[in-house]
Amino acid sequence: MFPPGHYGLALACYSVVGYALLRRGYARDALSGGGIVLSYSLFPDLDGQFELLVHRGVTHTVWFGVAVGVLCVLAVASSLRTRPRREAARGALWAFFLGSFAVAVHLVADLLNPWGVMPVYPVSPALYSLDIVRATNDAANYAMLAFGVGCAATAWIAGRTPETDSSLVRRLYRRIRPEETVTDERVGE
Repeated sequence: MFPPGHYGLALACYSVVGYALLRRGYARDALSGGGIVLSYSLFPDLDGQFELLVHRGVTHTVWFGVAVGVLCVLAVASSLRTRPRREAARGALWAFFLGSFAVAVHLVADLLNPWGVMPVYPVSPALYSLDIVRATNDAANYAMLAFGVGCAATAWIAGRTPETDSSLVRRLYRRIRPEETVTDERVGE
């Protein structure tokens, strides 16, 4: 798939996670997690930037997904050091999940075309492909993007709670007018 297709499938798959987080009142985690998954969804295609790497080689494996997850944990490690142990463990697991999830969704998107992927290379050189659509098919890529945006919008609308709405509005209002104290009554007007 080309970038629009990868973004669309990332949005579609993450919308399930985002919905679950929104229903539990974790709107900030849902939105920031979606942004991270979107930004990392093309990470496996960086192999095209390096001459010594073969496209759809080592960067298109589950091992690379684990490595990206570990990279995400290392990226947030300094901010987790000062947190209580349980909270730091949750943060590390969340970072690992987001990084590895982005790579896994990329692999699923590449399974849709005839070139496929070798997800457990070098353990097994088996190539997996569903051969549904070519990666170069613009219509399929943009249809996947539209589907992903639709899934994300549906998850956002269905997953919001009254607490989520008021807390987001309050935070945004504080950023606009930081000198004033904001209460729920004032935001609702």
